[in-house]
Amino acid sequence: MRFPRTALAEYAQRAAAEKLLTGPEGNLSLRLKEKIYITPSNVFKEKLRPEDITVLDPSGKVIEGRAPSSEAALHLRVYENRPEVGAIIHAHPPYTLALSLAGEDFSQAFLAETVLYLGEIGVVPFLPPGSKELAEAVAQAAKDKEVLVLERHGAVALGRDLAQAFTRLLILEKTAQILYLARTLKKDLPPLTEEEVKALLSTTA
Repeated sequence: MRFPRTALAEYAQRAAAEKLLTGPEGNLSLRLKEKIYITPSNVFKEKLRPEDITVLDPSGKVIEGRAPSSEAALHLRVYENRPEVGAIIHAHPPYTLALSLAGEDFSQAFLAETVLYLGEIGVVPFLPPGSKELAEAVAQAAKDKEVLVLERHGAVALGRDLAQAFTRLLILEKTAQILYLARTLKKDLPPLTEEEVKALLSTTA
């Protein structure tokens, strides 16, 4: 089946065009029935082709293609914990990472978009990329979160499909960029209050 490979290649190229990742950085996957389609290791996303995509079974065994991304275990563990998730994107959005390095508290929401589209953002402490420890930490944090910031590493967005995961990643980076710019004008910015967050959520209930 060509469609999953085509979709992954297209979204990988879009992520590169949006500067959410550069060169071989990052990894994308989608789940279709009993197969996991994932970007391969060490391939520039700008030039990724549908035929480059690797296919895994739920245990991580390669069914088709070359070696998968070094973060394959991360994707597999999240899918194991979240059967409703159909796609995962791990990228390195620069403004999000800049705020993370500066010690930003991502549990606070400053914009309505954060509340409505991202929900509560999870934070995963730094762990070596590609490690079993990182895969497990992300899987645990993603049990009740759709978007995670990985300290000194990047971000992970989940979705029912690639479009939703990609949209969440774009909104995360957009809100991070706005917050970064706002802090150059005023250091102390008031987050949304608990009452304001509840009012926003009630509009979509």
